[in-house]
Amino acid sequence: MTAPLKTLTPNQKTFFDDNGYLFLPGLYNEAEMEEMRAQFHDLIANTEGRPKSLRYSFMDPDPEFGIDPYNPKNVRGIMDQTLANDYWFNNFTDPRVVNVLIDLFGPNIDFHNGKVRSNPPGFVNTQSWHQDWPYERHTTPDLAAAIVYLDDTDVDQGATSVIPGSHKRGEWKRGEDSHTVAEGEVDESQTVTVQTRPGDVLFIHVQVVHAAGHNYTKQSRHKLINEYKTHETVDLWGNKCAFAGLPLARNGKIVLPQI
Repeated sequence: MTAPLKTLTPNQKTFFDDNGYLFLPGLYNEAEMEEMRAQFHDLIANTEGRPKSLRYSFMDPDPEFGIDPYNPKNVRGIMDQTLANDYWFNNFTDPRVVNVLIDLFGPNIDFHNGKVRSNPPGFVNTQSWHQDWPYERHTTPDLAAAIVYLDDTDVDQGATSVIPGSHKRGEWKRGEDSHTVAEGEVDESQTVTVQTRPGDVLFIHVQVVHAAGHNYTKQSRHKLINEYKTHETVDLWGNKCAFAGLPLARNGKIVLPQI
């Protein structure tokens, strides 16, 4: 017997199974986003004195677009933001997100990794279309990312684009760089750009073909990306990220309380 869904509707579950992604607008309310943006500003503005395992990357300012005061150091990415403080620990263990993963993949969910993707003013994405799967190979592709948007994103504002149903093809042919999808494989007419507001969350299957957009504005755009896996699928990648494999749910129940 199939377990009852904890938070999703049957239509939402079917949509994810068919398309490989699920957009949940307003998962975080306005007050929560005010706090999240304040915590995030501290994270990217005060980079000194952080754990060494919390790794920052920066972008040279674009003279045409300048620097957004919210992101004064032009941070473009962070690995293992989960180590920053209790707030960010609670962020990746949030039961609302974990319960979605239970509905999508089953009763036993572990954490996989956490990162930040920032698009400073003038950011140009050079990664192109890709699957996360070649970076994060497991015995089975039972993984998904939960992308939390801290800002309005649209075309030319760092929005995420996906190819619905692309996960059903398994691993796509890759280009010379061994990670991005080979040139000519993507039919641009089949792509969907997900336009978001602060507090929206996009869940993406590890084999969905997707790409991040450019940011041709003077406001930085920020995304939190926490990834999750089933307990049963075994890491073949060598994941050394913070809290990798941390149990979050067993038998359909949250096992890790909030701090």
